[in-house]
Amino acid sequence: MPIPGFSLARRLRNGETVHTGWCGLPYPIVAEVVAREGFAAVTLDAQHGLWDMAAIPAGIAQIRQAGAAALLRIPVRDYAAASRALDWGAEGIVAPMINTKPWMTGTSPLSTPSNDQPPTPGQEKTLSTIAAPLSAAANNSTM
Repeated sequence: MPIPGFSLARRLRNGETVHTGWCGLPYPIVAEVVAREGFAAVTLDAQHGLWDMAAIPAGIAQIRQAGAAALLRIPVRDYAAASRALDWGAEGIVAPMINTKPWMTGTSPLSTPSNDQPPTPGQEKTLSTIAAPLSAAANNSTM
């Protein structure tokens, strides 16, 4: 079941070319103007741009109000920012400095801090069982 208003993942899966405007200035009105210029998506740049956690929710809201998909380029390895942005309505995350599959999956010894412990198999099963329908819909609607 698709999430209403989310179209980026579907469009990309269908092979459509989707252009994104890039916004480094942390002003929601600027992000909205970029979206209204005809871009299908707008990327808020929190890595080299000036977007911070206080400005990102309003930026995402303004982009979505203008009818475009919101994406966030997170600072290197700031996965908490990625999670928050998806909670706030972003349709995708641009994660910089991921150059290989081990880096992407977190299996490289350099990709995760040594104190990060993965959940136990029982925790994963419990969480996935409870949230499976919602997770499936969310995963199909975001990139």
